[in-house]
Formats: sequence, structure tokens, C-alpha cells
Amino acid sequence: MNLNIHSQFKPQLQVTVFFAITQLLGVFSGAVLFQAIASNPELQEFTVAPLATNDPANALFFLGYVLFGAAMVLLVGRLFKGAAFFQLLEAVVIASASSVVFLAVGLFAGLGFEYALIVGGIAGCSLAALKYFWQEIKNSAAIISSAGVAAMFGFSLGFLPTALFVILLSIYDYVAVFKTKHMIEMARQLSTRQLSFAVTAKNVPARKEGEAREVYVERAMREGERLDLGTGDLSVPGMMAVSALSLGPNGMIYALAIAAGSTISIWLLLEFVAKRRVFLPALPPICFGGMLALLVVKLAGF
Repeated sequence: MNLNIHSQFKPQLQVTVFFAITQLLGVFSGAVLFQAIASNPELQEFTVAPLATNDPANALFFLGYVLFGAAMVLLVGRLFKGAAFFQLLEAVVIASASSVVFLAVGLFAGLGFEYALIVGGIAGCSLAALKYFWQEIKNSAAIISSAGVAAMFGFSLGFLPTALFVILLSIYDYVAVFKTKHMIEMARQLSTRQLSFAVTAKNVPARKEGEAREVYVERAMREGERLDLGTGDLSVPGMMAVSALSLGPNGMIYALAIAAGSTISIWLLLEFVAKRRVFLPALPPICFGGMLALLVVKLAGF
């Protein structure tokens, strides 16, 4: 699956499609994990929560983890101009996060837990290795690993801690973009290294009849558009959607409502960004749209 698209479709439409695929894949993986834990209680040992499920303190723990990680990325990016550290980090993230999705696929296909776990691990490591040698699958690797992060965190934390975590991350995103501005620096550092920490969409103009290749390439670089969306902006709304699966028999309706609301919000946000040519924090409006959709569904009686 190669989603590294260079097309004449608007970049904001391409990124919205990437976002929607991530949400659906995350919800699917989370739903499989929730269903499988009844017959495979050992799945509980694979949760990422340091404390008990539904403990709000988990949100504070992971916020501290995010802050520490951001500081390390900035520090390493300033001290080392090479890509070795970031490539190693990327490989670890892709292998571990995507293995969750492949585990879910194995369980859905009817494999026993042990076999699905092995298949998931092998597939995750294979995807990480493939990304290292074939840069064109950057978007696919970002989508699959983001869906895995969404599934595992949403499955592990429970709805209320996840909602609190999302609110805290949205506040941090706002501060990091408008106040400290270090999010912009991080985005530039990572985007220049062609890593799977963001999905990238490009709008390339069509080649004119008889146009020389060199002339076309120069014109495409001048007239083309590029849009990036970080994997955090892909996975965090997915966490919220997956965690909603735990809210009783209508959990799937709630999860899909959040996914739909988040997708509509990202489309509106990207259209605004494309017109105004500004750098904005994506999480606050995306997550607000997801929560608003959940509220609408609840008020509708579901």
C-alpha cells in the first residue's frame, strides 16, 4: 500500500483521506482488542498504562512523557545534523506501533493469540525495515503506526483518562505553536528528514505537451503545493475514538461519531490553513470536533 501521493488533487483533500483511513484503522484495531481480551486476558499485560485503567493520573504521566520526548527531539536535532538517531527512533516507533495493528488483523483472521502476536511482531519489524529501504511508503507507515498508537492507548487508558489526556495535549499543542513555537521547529526538523512522523501530500501540476523534463521539474517545484500533518494529529483523535468503544453497547456508534467529527474538523482546518498560509495547532479544533460529534450523538438518544 503506497499512499505517498503526488497528484493533482488538493493536498488538504489527500491529507483528510489519510486522516480518515487512520481513524477507521485505529477503531477497527481497538475494537478487535476489546473483543479479544475476554478470551485472552493476557492482553491486559500489554497495556501501556502505568496505573489502573480509568485512572486519570495516567493522563498526567503521559503528558510528562510527551514533554520529555519533545525536549529530547529538539536537543538532538540541534546537536546532531545527521539522520541516524531519528531513523533509529522511527524504526522503533513503526515496528512497535504497527505491530498492534497487525496483531489485531491476525486476531480478526482467527489466529490464536500467540500466533497473532508473533505475526504482528514480524510484520511490524518488516514494515520498519521496508520503510528504511523504500522511502516511498512513508505515508503508509505513518498511517499504520498512528492507528496502532491510537488503538493501544485508547484500549489501555479508558475514556475519561483519554479525554483528559487529549485536552492536556490540545493545550500543549496551542502553547507549543503560538507561545514557545518549538512545535514549528520540530516539524521542520522532522520534515526535512523524510521520516514517518507525518503524512505528506503534494499537488503536482500536469506536464504540458512538449514541455522539456527539466522545465517541467522546475515548474512543478515552483507551482506545486505541499502539506504535512504530524502523526500526533493522526493518532490522538484516534485514541479518543477507540476509548469510546468502552462506553457500553453503543460504543462503536460513539467511536465512529468521534472519528467522523474529527475528520470533518481536519478538513475545515486544512482548508483554512491552505487559504491563509498559516501554521496552526491542529489538535484543539480536531478534538473539539470529535467531542462535539459525540455530544450530538448522545443528545440524539444513543
